[in-house]
Amino acid sequence: MPLHLVTPIDRAQDAPADSDSLELPTKGWRSHAADLCYIVLRGSIFLASSYLMALGLPLLFFLLISGGDAGVFFTHLANISGRFLGAEQGRQIGFLDEFKFVLIGVATIVVVWRLPRFINDLERELSGEKL
Repeated sequence: MPLHLVTPIDRAQDAPADSDSLELPTKGWRSHAADLCYIVLRGSIFLASSYLMALGLPLLFFLLISGGDAGVFFTHLANISGRFLGAEQGRQIGFLDEFKFVLIGVATIVVVWRLPRFINDLERELSGEKL
């Protein structure tokens, strides 16, 4: 009794090749569905990590301004929050609109910067190549 299962794909590779057809067997719908699910999962992880990077950049900016000192960092944060809360509602809305615009722009730059490597990695993984 064999210790491993023999699949139809294994048997197809062991069969003698016809001189007329050297084409690989076509992929079934399950293989396409598995590839699609893999692409969706990897894409969602890619987007989530890109947006987390974009949201971390303002924190990095304020840490650089403060020189890595937590007291100075929270002083800057208190200054910004005090001025924001003290402003009239129209100015608060304008600041939030500009802040959203900048964050979306930064997130787009991060995604565009990381996209070529993501596509190359995805293509390599789906083709079955090893590192």
